[in-house]
Amino acid sequence: MTVSRALRDPERVAPATLDAVRRAVARLGYLPNGSASALASSRSRVVAAIVPTLMNSVYASTVHGLSSVLRPAGYELMLGDSGYDPRAEAALVRSFLGRRVDALVLTGVSHADETRELLTRHALPVVEIWDLTAHPIDMLVGFSNVAAGREAGRFLAARGRRRWAFVGSAPAQEVRSGKRLRGLREAAREAGVQPPLTAFVDDGMSAAEGHAAVGALLDAHPSVDALFCANDALATASLRAAADRGLDVPGRLAVLGFGDFDVAAHTRPALSTVRIPGHDIGTHAATALLARLDGGPAPGTRTDLGFDIVRRESA
Repeated sequence: MTVSRALRDPERVAPATLDAVRRAVARLGYLPNGSASALASSRSRVVAAIVPTLMNSVYASTVHGLSSVLRPAGYELMLGDSGYDPRAEAALVRSFLGRRVDALVLTGVSHADETRELLTRHALPVVEIWDLTAHPIDMLVGFSNVAAGREAGRFLAARGRRRWAFVGSAPAQEVRSGKRLRGLREAAREAGVQPPLTAFVDDGMSAAEGHAAVGALLDAHPSVDALFCANDALATASLRAAADRGLDVPGRLAVLGFGDFDVAAHTRPALSTVRIPGHDIGTHAATALLARLDGGPAPGTRTDLGFDIVRRESA
């Protein structure tokens, strides 16, 4: 019982006893049985998060924000990569539920029916992040992707740009990218300009695909004077495609990214972009989960953390 107490609640054990237990644990290479502990306490002390991709730094700050709050509270973070595939997300949810995680973090608000049914049946605390909806599964921490696209268009219109194009994944392939395009189209109608052209890519984080798609777009539509890219990886590729054609940025072509990746301030020219409070999304989501695990807040809690447009040299 003393050893168990030393491992679970060390501040309740005398320093000399705690030191002896820790030396014995180190000598034996002992590891507590997490599954047995979870069965006994009904808590695994593990929170699982599913993100669409681990490429580039797009979700890194959010994951760091989650971990920075969960770990001091005694919870560890388990991570899954869905590859933007709702079926893969559903498989990860099944797997995490089978491992008896205490709570889940899901990226976005569009999920397979199976995912929603599973989470409803298991009544697990859930936070959806990086988007908004009027009907969250449980709790929600994010921003409006439609509003971000709309403000991107207003930003371009305010700089006298009249022929816009969107670079990103097709709406059927990546819902949040589609919402940004929807907002851009709304801004185009508001500004009285033609609907934006589109350059879709299969892999939304592929600089090579972005470079090729933007190059084809610029060759086919030389009147384009502004690009809004669904992420900074595609925006960086757009800068290269413009340079290949001798197009001055921002004089001839404005380029606006999304995400404010680490590289954005260091491109040439420096990239104007939509900054998302990724780290704050993570800390708010983790704080909401911890509160929920302690008996509150009520399901349906929504937190909109907004976004900012960062003007640098490219637009």
